[in-house]
Amino acid sequence: MPRLVELPERGRLLAATDLQGNLRDFRRVVELFEQAAAEPDGAVLVITGDLVHGPEIPASEWPEYLGTFYHADSPTLLREAQELLRRHPGRVHFLLGNHEHAHIGGPVVSKFFTDEAQRLEQLLGAARTREIHKWFDSWPLMAVARRARLLLLHAAPSAQIGSAADLEAISLRPPARAPDQEEVWLLDSVLAGILWSRTATGARARALLRAIDPDLRVAIYGHDVAREGYVIEREPLLCFSTSFGCFDGDKLYLDWDLARRARSARHVARGGLRPLHPSAAPVFRSR
Repeated sequence: MPRLVELPERGRLLAATDLQGNLRDFRRVVELFEQAAAEPDGAVLVITGDLVHGPEIPASEWPEYLGTFYHADSPTLLREAQELLRRHPGRVHFLLGNHEHAHIGGPVVSKFFTDEAQRLEQLLGAARTREIHKWFDSWPLMAVARRARLLLLHAAPSAQIGSAADLEAISLRPPARAPDQEEVWLLDSVLAGILWSRTATGARARALLRAIDPDLRVAIYGHDVAREGYVIEREPLLCFSTSFGCFDGDKLYLDWDLARRARSARHVARGGLRPLHPSAAPVFRSR
């Protein structure tokens, strides 16, 4: 599968970030997408990584900084995500996040468990784990909407590449090591700038956009928690949060006309971000 997925020039783009095992929020995203998909021009859905790995904390011990309470159910979410793909072939795209990468050669991720991938694979069992490994290995790293002038990826766009072809050369797995070498692997710098970076300079971000397509104007990503729903540190960076770490009233998703040309991150935020749960009162966005 290509590491860069091409989105169509017509219809609606719905995008969501960092569900991290939140089945209720995933189902809400699916509901919105399937409503849009029934329209004459159709729709595509892009989820920008970190679909899995979330808290399994009792409500009585839930910390406020995690937002609205939920109990993660990554195994069910993965099953429903695959069912969604079968219902809408070629219209749903899951981008690789650092949490998925942890299952197929990436660094260990520790958030609620010492090894999040190990915990999920225990829940999945051996046969299902092998299926999920194969699936994660096929996920693209980025999605591009050329007419809309948007690039979507998991983390802040700090990777340095010469062209989109460089993405196809990336290995998701660590290089082989000699028996006497220490079992430490430094993440490839390009992959780190796609899956782990929390910020990027404007110059670095624009260079990445130009490498993919000189006409691109906005890089859209998640990875970090934006308490107020979204943040624009600087152009052309738009970071927004759909689920993890936010209260329901602050969670946002992107709804953008693929024929509409984006001018800036601020233009996209003002014209395309929508509340995931419109009836919920904002907490941080109201401050």
